[in-house]
Amino acid sequence: MPIFPFIAGLAAGVVAVRLYKNEKLRAELLSAGQKLRQKGSGAEDRLRQAAASGLGALADSSARLRDRLQRTEETEAAITLAAKPASGKRKPAARATEKPAKSAAKPAAAAGKPAASAPAKGRK
Repeated sequence: MPIFPFIAGLAAGVVAVRLYKNEKLRAELLSAGQKLRQKGSGAEDRLRQAAASGLGALADSSARLRDRLQRTEETEAAITLAAKPASGKRKPAARATEKPAKSAAKPAAAAGKPAASAPAKGRK
């Protein structure tokens, strides 16, 4: 059984060599190869141009974003300078997520009234 693939490959090789020795077929194969190379080089040029234009567009976009960010940073710096108080010291701003501190005193004690003591258990 393993000899059948060997014989088939040998026969195909013999046929391919005889066809390649044929002058007409050889000329057609060479012309087809030249056409493929020409089309390939044209495609390579188009691909190179597309890559160059894409990179140029990316560079332009990056420059516009860089300018916008610099203008934003300059504006924020100007606003910060204008908003600084004259003394130079600022109180830290309270965070919106912090809860206000609860007072330890009850509202009745805050109004000046003594707090009612709870009756002790077991006493009447």
